[in-house]
Amino acid sequence: MKNKFVLDPYFGELSDPNSLVNYIYAPIFLRTKIDVLYFDFLNWENHDLLDIDLGLGTIKTDYKKTAISFVQYVWIKMVEALIKYGFSYNDVKAIRKKLSKKLHYSFSSNQKIAQNKSLQTSDNYQEFYVTEFERYVFSTIANKYNFKFFFYKDAPEDYFVFDDSLFDMFIEFNEEDKLREKFNKDHFSFSFYKIFEPFLSNEIDAFKTKSISILSNEESKTLRMIRRNYNELKSITIRFKEAKPTHLEIKTNKKVSVESRIMEHIQKRDYSTIVIQTVDGSVVNFENTKKYKL
Repeated sequence: MKNKFVLDPYFGELSDPNSLVNYIYAPIFLRTKIDVLYFDFLNWENHDLLDIDLGLGTIKTDYKKTAISFVQYVWIKMVEALIKYGFSYNDVKAIRKKLSKKLHYSFSSNQKIAQNKSLQTSDNYQEFYVTEFERYVFSTIANKYNFKFFFYKDAPEDYFVFDDSLFDMFIEFNEEDKLREKFNKDHFSFSFYKIFEPFLSNEIDAFKTKSISILSNEESKTLRMIRRNYNELKSITIRFKEAKPTHLEIKTNKKVSVESRIMEHIQKRDYSTIVIQTVDGSVVNFENTKKYKL
């Protein structure tokens, strides 16, 4: 999709929210020019999948009436991903209903009015709302949040949304089991923030993501040890107690060019079993099985 629409001026920037709203709600994307098949677009539109309630609405411009805003484009890309991964039209509508939840807030023209209810009239004091969906869009741009959605086929409207800060909170409050439950349940993982990446220049400091892991210390250690010198691995034996790994045996097969180096391995103070293999009386390689307690 060719575009000159960039989010750089607003990425990680909170100083001018009104300008951000005007920018991302202006209908400037032509339906035939976005990176979604136009046939699919028309089909989803005919099945009422693309209209999502927006608290702030679209900004009126002189652009073509059929154009869409960036906020609408983000929703269309979510629909595209959900349909691609097997969610039904009814599933998409259920997800949309949940994302359309209204988050109300108040706005007054000045602080004096905010403190004096007798001065609050429909002209100078109003109730507004944004939807859950809009909040995720704003936070992704202004706060650089890298949201990820977990969608579940058996209950699509009960999706789970998290970012790195939420993950850290689960760890801080020792709620890893609840997070593990979310991860272990069959789901479609959707990276919301990746929709925004094409609209950021290469020069900008884009989303910082970190590896998410909910492994136990023993499981993490096991993986690290397996990855070490993986090209020499021959077999691995993991022993468990009460569903937790307790001991690890790693068998490696090494070629030896100098026989004296065998003593270097034998003299190491660890638990291991060494099997030396020879050809025509010369040592060619040896198997080394090391035992570890996790």
